[in-house]
Amino acid sequence: MKTPIPTDLTREQIMAIVDDARQQRSLAAGDVTVASIREALGWLVRTGDRLLHILLMSPTARP
Repeated sequence: MKTPIPTDLTREQIMAIVDDARQQRSLAAGDVTVASIREALGWLVRTGDRLLHILLMSPTARP
């Protein structure tokens, strides 16, 4: 069995540090999600714009 590492921190302080680290990880995961969604929406808008440009500028689209 491993012996605990001696530290000057109390159990409550260690738990507070762990809780803060979990919250920061959760916020970072949210940032990654938002950045991914923003990138995907940008790609969708650019692709849709190109498609509309091709369709509307097509010679067969004129009356």
